[in-house]
Amino acid sequence: MYDLVVIGNPSLHNGRLTGPSIYNAATAAKLGIEQMAIISSLGPKLTDKFIQGVDALGIPEYFIIETNGMDAKEIRNPTLGKGMSVMGIPDRITIRSIPDEFLNTQIILLSPSLQEINAEFIEWICNSTDAQVFLDPQLRKLNSENRVELIREFSVTEKTQSYLDIIKPNQLESELITGESDPFLAAELIVEWASETCIITLGEKGSLVYDGSDFSIIPSYRTEEVDPIGAGAVYLAAFASQSIAGNSLIDCGVYASSVASLKVENQDLDFPLDETEISRRSDVIASSVESR
Repeated sequence: MYDLVVIGNPSLHNGRLTGPSIYNAATAAKLGIEQMAIISSLGPKLTDKFIQGVDALGIPEYFIIETNGMDAKEIRNPTLGKGMSVMGIPDRITIRSIPDEFLNTQIILLSPSLQEINAEFIEWICNSTDAQVFLDPQLRKLNSENRVELIREFSVTEKTQSYLDIIKPNQLESELITGESDPFLAAELIVEWASETCIITLGEKGSLVYDGSDFSIIPSYRTEEVDPIGAGAVYLAAFASQSIAGNSLIDCGVYASSVASLKVENQDLDFPLDETEISRRSDVIASSVESR
């Protein structure tokens, strides 16, 4: 049995693997989760680069859904301010493409990069496993000019009809999903629609965790920001690691906020995770948690 299975396609930036699913899996590996795998859909020309990158990051296991997808294609990503090559743009991950062995896990973390996971797949995965299912919605797509843009019209018919365990949008994504700019109202609607628990990440303001009855406002750890890209994915992987350990939602959120602060101090995936420092920062964060 696995502890964690991450599902989502990677990206390439300056020849290195990146993207939400890679940040998830790399963080989990750094935190010592050994019974873990990443599943991605790739064309054959990208397989070797993916395997080399996964091995270099210490990710213990991978499964490639082989497709006839195109080569990595140069796109423009305004969040990076530079070009970014994206693998399999985006090779869809389809229902029943996941071997049964990967459904036997404590947590499945759905972490798409460019809408390769749709509502049909989410519903299938929720109905096919006893695992907790976490979703990082990543509301991004490619436009006709190969430029990454947010999906600003997210209709009710596209919302999954299944019931996720946790969904983690950032504040803008939560507004796009619900139409509510107030994160408290957005979290209530998301829990009503699709998830047992909603976590809304708020950047330097921390995160909001809502379990259907109580709100927990978890502050960020004050630090000097070097590179915030990937911090949300790092947060969710760290949160999942503590959920696997059986900790409370608040304790999971505090730990995740601490780990994410170590990521933003460093560039890309080159961030050290020291449990003593994580614990120290967690104590600082925990002292300022608010509940309502």
